[in-house]
Amino acid sequence: MHRWILRLCLLIVATFLSQVAWAETRVALVIGNSNYLNASPLPNPSNDARAVAAKLSAIGFDVALHENLDGQAFRVALGEFSEKALNADLVLVFYAGHGIELNGQNYLIPVDARMKSEATAQFEAISLEQVLGPVREAGKLGLVMLDACRNNPFAATMQRSNGTRSVSRGLAPISVEGETGVLISFAAEAGKTADDGNGQHSPYTEALLGVLDQPGLEVGRMFRTVRAKVRETTGGVQVPVEQAQLPDEDIYLVAGYAPAPTPGPAPASQPAPLDDPVLAYLTALQTGDRAAMENFIRRYPDHPRAADARAVVSDMAENEFWDATKTKDTEAAYRAYILGFPQGRYRAQAEARIAVLAPVPPPAPEPQPATQDPAVMGNCPALDGPVSVQGIATDDTLFVRTGPGSSNSEVGELAYNATGISVYNCDGKWCQIRYGCISGYSFIEYLADGPSAAAPSAYAGLYLVVDHPADQLLNIRSGPGTQYAVVSELVPYAHDVVVTDCQAIEGYDFRWCNLSWNNIAGWGYGRYLQDQSGQKPMATAAPVMPSGDICLDLWYERNAIYDANGYCFGSEKGLANFSNEGCYTSDPRLNTDEKLRVDAIKAEEARRGC
Repeated sequence: MHRWILRLCLLIVATFLSQVAWAETRVALVIGNSNYLNASPLPNPSNDARAVAAKLSAIGFDVALHENLDGQAFRVALGEFSEKALNADLVLVFYAGHGIELNGQNYLIPVDARMKSEATAQFEAISLEQVLGPVREAGKLGLVMLDACRNNPFAATMQRSNGTRSVSRGLAPISVEGETGVLISFAAEAGKTADDGNGQHSPYTEALLGVLDQPGLEVGRMFRTVRAKVRETTGGVQVPVEQAQLPDEDIYLVAGYAPAPTPGPAPASQPAPLDDPVLAYLTALQTGDRAAMENFIRRYPDHPRAADARAVVSDMAENEFWDATKTKDTEAAYRAYILGFPQGRYRAQAEARIAVLAPVPPPAPEPQPATQDPAVMGNCPALDGPVSVQGIATDDTLFVRTGPGSSNSEVGELAYNATGISVYNCDGKWCQIRYGCISGYSFIEYLADGPSAAAPSAYAGLYLVVDHPADQLLNIRSGPGTQYAVVSELVPYAHDVVVTDCQAIEGYDFRWCNLSWNNIAGWGYGRYLQDQSGQKPMATAAPVMPSGDICLDLWYERNAIYDANGYCFGSEKGLANFSNEGCYTSDPRLNTDEKLRVDAIKAEEARRGC
């Protein structure tokens, strides 16, 4: 029945999409000037520009990113962008760096500018009016975001032409009276300066990054949110302002979804929003693009269509695995398919091939409680024992050994919060145990009747297998690390894998996770596991600090990533929670997974109003 419904949906979707107009054209120019030749460098504009460019690219903008532009390169970049902006619906410019007001006019300063006098400065710097040219031609909305109100080192040294002209702190206000579809956002009020920030980003950019990709946030409200966040962060010292003449229709950088409207007269046809979640789901469904469907699940895990999307991904994964199984055409391959998809649509065909390839199945080997048999790749005993691990620290595990006594070698490990352990043959200090496919002897002091009383792990939850070759199975081991035996195997694209804890092991970039799925249990490598928010368990990411304050938890996890990469803390709060011993940078270099995790934490902080 499900397959017939899916085919019918595909037919309906194909008809629907043929009538849908694609979304508006979006272009963006992003510039970060940090390395000034004739003034002190600014640490954050390049970081700010890269982060904003990444956000804009993710929400459908064609982004031109430039860093440390001299005067000539600045003008060339602006010219190229002006051509690209022709006929665009949304045109956006973001600039981070030094800016200056000369006689009521605003200028953006290239990195090679000398700015010795007003007479030369007007030719060295880039007039804001030049930037506004292509912005004003936007079909729907032109946006300029200026994080350029930093305290200006040129203002104090420039020679004035006469006593009546001024070189002011900050930037001057701009009138947009009589225009339509233009918004200019300044990081600070007229005549005031903006903070460059003590972290990776300025307060203005930090607030902006928190809302750029927020679904269902109208542009005007988005900048009001930025203003409130910066005011709160700086204690009211810095307050962004906007000059705007917005169009009559609401503009969203990322569309949200809303309940169906009350039936009435059919509205005029409008172009579909670029990131409409329903459209994203239907497009992925029609094209059969599994990566697009998985992206929909990551971006909209709570959307009403998310459950359908997970079912479709499961179908796609099964089809891919079945194709690989047929190519191998071996008994082991067909048994692996049945293990991974016990209710699969091709089970009857798999059983028929097994009957041909192995008419008499061999008897299952007897499990040996004191050793690990690497040949066992199938089911494990159920986790239904009455005993759990107790009294182990959250960053530690309980060893399982070949015999009673610490002189015996380790054959496995149990998570600090493992529950469902079967125990027998205790001699007063050591007990023979079985936990899924892990068996041996453990110290009785850390075993107790009943469920675990330990605090839940920050990594506990449902995961899916990702980025693993479709024609291979994922090894499940008796302990965290490749030194332990393979006790079972997990099919690629398995979902709803239950993870109880993940441990960082020296020498590995990702954590090893204690997991169970159907009748499989053991330890899997986090490189191939992803939680429902799209995150993998990185070895460098600290688990959330146990605390009742979720904002403090998020702050601590984010800064723990910076701390692991050598960041030197300057704030009172940072110094109170982290040691600067061995620190070496104010600009830590994060890898891709760390950047994604930090961005996710910042988005959650913004959502909660932290």
